[in-house]
Amino acid sequence: MQEHIISYYSKSDGKRIIRPYNPHHEMQYEFVAKGSGRLCKRYWDNSKDGLRTANCPWTISIKKEIKK
Repeated sequence: MQEHIISYYSKSDGKRIIRPYNPHHEMQYEFVAKGSGRLCKRYWDNSKDGLRTANCPWTISIKKEIKK
């Protein structure tokens, strides 16, 4: 099974975030923020055991395997 990652800039952390990402439809959803009007993605983060919010723009990609 291929592993996915999500990458985006987090204002609260002040840096670029790269986290594991589950593309299953029950584990994430998108919405438009009322204050800024920006598109956001809520996704389940297993490492935090809770939901996190990614602000647009974000990149979802397949995790590359390390060649030995």
